[in-house]
This record gives sequence, structure tokens and C-alpha cells, in this order.
Amino acid sequence: MREKLLLQLKDQAPAAYARIDVATATDDEVMAAYREAFAPPATGAGEDVLEQVRMIEARMQARSMIAASTLPDAAKTRLQDDFAKRARFAEADVMAAIESERTYLARFAESGRVDLAGLVPDIQVEDRAVKMADMLDAFFDPAHKDHRSVGSFREAYIEFTGDRHVTGQYAQCDQARLRESAGASFREALDSTSWADALGNSITRRMQQIYVGEPDLQAWRKVATVGRVNDFRSQERFRVGGYGNLPAVAEGGAYAALTSPGDDKATYAATKRGGLETVTREMILNDDVNAIRRIPAELALAAGNTLYEFVFDFFRTNPTVWDAVALYHASHANLFTAALDATQFAAHRLAMVKQARAGSAKRMGVSPATVLIPFELQETAYNLFVRNQNLDKTFVQTINPEVIVVSYWTDANDWVTVADPMKLPVLEISFMNGQETPELFVQDMPNVGSMFSNDKLTYKIRHEYGGAVLVDGEKGTTKAVVP
Repeated sequence: MREKLLLQLKDQAPAAYARIDVATATDDEVMAAYREAFAPPATGAGEDVLEQVRMIEARMQARSMIAASTLPDAAKTRLQDDFAKRARFAEADVMAAIESERTYLARFAESGRVDLAGLVPDIQVEDRAVKMADMLDAFFDPAHKDHRSVGSFREAYIEFTGDRHVTGQYAQCDQARLRESAGASFREALDSTSWADALGNSITRRMQQIYVGEPDLQAWRKVATVGRVNDFRSQERFRVGGYGNLPAVAEGGAYAALTSPGDDKATYAATKRGGLETVTREMILNDDVNAIRRIPAELALAAGNTLYEFVFDFFRTNPTVWDAVALYHASHANLFTAALDATQFAAHRLAMVKQARAGSAKRMGVSPATVLIPFELQETAYNLFVRNQNLDKTFVQTINPEVIVVSYWTDANDWVTVADPMKLPVLEISFMNGQETPELFVQDMPNVGSMFSNDKLTYKIRHEYGGAVLVDGEKGTTKAVVP
């Protein structure tokens, strides 16, 4: 605008322009020279020139007011362009426009997140709740890309809550920071449980990652089928199939009813398993990194080992099954007494393939797919099924079952064979509502105004499942109880 005034003076009032030192003259001095040069005559003519002068002053004032505001640069530019195009406006109009722009932009931050997806390509505004969740995940997960940069749990707590002295008092927290860190699910009813929930979510994610990632503890899936239950009532599993050959039907003849294999059934009920673990205020103050990082790993191992032993105990303890007889019994033709070697494995296989289907007495012909052994028989099994497998394999080597070492079995001589559960299922393990991984919950709500209850956060781990040997499941397994 200054340049426009000087250019008009130079073109239309050269005498007035000559009296100005362009290099040192202030904006007010330029404006005064302009007024003097283009002042209207005493007759009242020249009102248009006065209006031009007023608008020049208004635009200069608007530029100053907009530049001095705290609006983002992009918003300032938008307002500057707007007022540069207006023919008339007053100072009040500029103030109202600035306030309207400020109110408009404030709406984007009401939810704690600015989402420009679909409006501005390739621009992402980071949600602090996501950032804090990622920080806690990085603390627990050594494979996380930021794991090395999050070496202090105390710093993570302070970053989340703003409670710099780890007082545990809600009043000592940075409310804005805590609100942004908690995430959208907690913002409407933010309270002192937000930290406990966020920490619990990260522990849960790491616990389930470790639980699923332990292949040895997931070995039970190779000897059992997985089901789902919706309550804790007794579950009934009836025998399915076992019909004889289908009879021929004459032209125009009636179809005869098939002979049902019976209504024998196996029953079981899901059981709730769990326990408590705590994160204390002292652990945070002392920044006991190793102890805190071990929590999800130990919870995962506890849940994994419990389920692992629950499944393999069916083979170890020889329980009574659906027909009121022990799983391994002479009447089931699946109980042996000799040590593991090629001859005995062949005998177990022969006994399994000769098992007959209920209702038809026809042999099922299913061979062992897995051999369960203790550590003491690991070398024997390796030499039997793996070593020296050349072009001239033995019969046993051609079967090549998978060998699973059951880590907690202490009997050094007993061993078990199991059929492929997809061909001849032995066990069914069902989980409540299909939740196969353990869950973690905040056990107790902190007192009002406190981040902790009794200076600690208590978490409850819960895992709900049950299982049983299915009807005819004894036909898909053999065992050698060696004296």
C-alpha cells in the first residue's frame, strides 16, 4: 500500500513527491503528504478522494491487526486477501473476521484431533493418544522400532499424565495432557482410570503377542480341535457319523432309514482361570524397568503353560472318558507297555489303523500323525524317525510322524501317539465366546482423585475354556505305560 501511495504521488503530484525522503519517510509521513496533495477544495468537491484515503488507511490498519493476531499464517493470508478485495469495511469488521476465524479453527481441536483426511492429500495430524499408546508398546516390546528410545517407565508415566513427581494424585496431573493421552474413548468421561486403562491395553497387546508367538506352548493345537462355548453350562458332544454302507434303492422304491450309531456323548464345561498382578507407585518412582517389562511376558507364559498342561494332561493322567472307562485301556485296544522303538511304533500304528468306526465295524485306517514324548526320549525319537533317512528308508521312517516333546512330563519312559485331529479328533478344547487369548482388566478402580488404589494398580488376567475327550476319541490315540 505504501508503494501504491508513493507511485500515485509521483505520477499525479510530483511536487509533493519531491518533498518526501522516500528512504526515511514513515508511513504516517507518506499518508500526510498524500492527504495534503489530494485534499478536496473548499467547495466540498472531491468526496471520492476522501473515501479513497479512508479506505487506504483502513486497509493498512487491517493488515496490521491481522498480522498481530495469533492466527496461523494460512488463516492470516486468507483474511488479508479477503479485505484487499473489499470496497468498504470498518475496523469492527476486521476484528469480527479475526474472531470468527479463531472460533472456526478452535472447533477442529475440540475432540483433541484434527482429521484432514479427504480434504488435504498426504497430510496427517498425529493423535497424541496414538503416540502415547505407541510409546508404551515400545517400552514393552523389544522388537519395536522405538524400543531403545523408551528406556524409562517413569518418563513414560510423566509424559502421559504430567504428574512430574509421581504423586499419583489426579490433581497433580496436567489435565489437558491427560485428556489428549487418554484417547477418544475416555475424553467424554475422563477420570483417574485413564492411565490404568492405557497401561493395561499396552500390557495386554504385548501379553497376547508373546502368548501367540510361543510355538512350543501352542503345540497342543496339533493334537486337539478348537471349539466355542457361550456359557459355563455343561456342554454335550454326541457321536457323529459311523453309518454303514448305503443300501441300494430300487427304481421307484422307498429309501430305508439308516441305522444310527447311537447317542453316546461326551460332556464338559468351561472353567474360568486367572489371577492378579500389580504395578506399584514404588516401581514407577524407582523406575524398575526390568520388573515392569517382565509383567506381560510372565502373564503370557502363565496363561500359555496352564492351557498347555490342561491339554497334555489328558494324555498323561489317563482320565475316565465318555464310556466310563479310562482313555487308555485294554478294552480300547490302545494300551501298551513296551519302550519306544521301531517295532513298538509299528505295533501302535497297526492298533490305530485297525480301530473300527462305530455302527459299521469297518476299519478307519488312520495312522499316528504325532508322537508325544518326554525329554528323556528325544534322542531315541530323533534316531528312530529322522536320522539316516536315505533312499532306502525303513517302513517306520516312511510314516515320519511329528515328534512333540512335552516339557513338563517327568516319566522318562512313557510315550503316546495321536492321530491327525482333522481326520480322527481325540480332544475338543472350547473357549468362552471364541476368546482364545487371555484377557486383562483393571481389577479395582482408583479412589476419587487418585491414580492408584493403595499406591498400586491391580490387573486381573482371565482365560476361560474347557475340554474333554470326544466320543470315539480313544480310537485316535495310543499310549505305552512302560514299567
